[in-house]
Amino acid sequence: MAAAVIYRIRYIVCLLSMLSLAVHTALANEIPAQGPFTDSECVSCHSDRNPELIRQWRNGPHDPASGVGCSSCHGSLHADANVKARKNQGCTNCHEGPASHSYSKSKHGVLNRIEAHEQDWRKPLKSGNYRAPGSAYCHLHDGDHDDTMSADRGPEVRQWICVGCHSPRYVREQFANGRRQLDIADLKLTEGKQLIASAANSQTKELSKLRQSLIYHRRNVLYGVGHQSPDYQWWHGQPALDGDLIRIRDAIE
Repeated sequence: MAAAVIYRIRYIVCLLSMLSLAVHTALANEIPAQGPFTDSECVSCHSDRNPELIRQWRNGPHDPASGVGCSSCHGSLHADANVKARKNQGCTNCHEGPASHSYSKSKHGVLNRIEAHEQDWRKPLKSGNYRAPGSAYCHLHDGDHDDTMSADRGPEVRQWICVGCHSPRYVREQFANGRRQLDIADLKLTEGKQLIASAANSQTKELSKLRQSLIYHRRNVLYGVGHQSPDYQWWHGQPALDGDLIRIRDAIE
């Protein structure tokens, strides 16, 4: 009698386990609603599903105060939301000017553009998944919603991302070359500012404009180094700074 009771209990437990597994499987395979969704609905849902992602977004450059919401990059529908954000247009629609232009003129930018129709944009933003990195690949690497290329993350993070496609030695050489480029640009920037400060009247409209030009062209060198864009290193950057110094000297004289 006791054996029969134990058998029945085990049978019931087995049935309950199978029912629980079926329910969980059904929930896992459940197709979520496709939307459209508001930004607040996205944040509310993903705060439970992906709390770390929401934390990164709140602490990153696209925090709520920036005015950039989920739909700004992903759109308001679930379908292809990741694909939409991984393509360059998701970034360049807002980041216009030298930042996006320097990237588009780089080898990475050219390859990314001409092979965009061949790329499987469903792949995660991880090493080896993309022949040429797009903006999101570098700045939102591995789905990190903070800026993975931000200076405060340190050079180690940037080098780690680059090593996903390039050899460590090559990456070290490019970083060292970039540092030298910026050092030279900083010397020119300092020289220009000192020349302006030495002028009898350093606050003239012309010198003020030249001071801003120095800062602008030094930033171009930074974009050229960061995006490996020769145009911005050697056309819109270093030679432009040389031209600024010549015009400052002429203005003072």
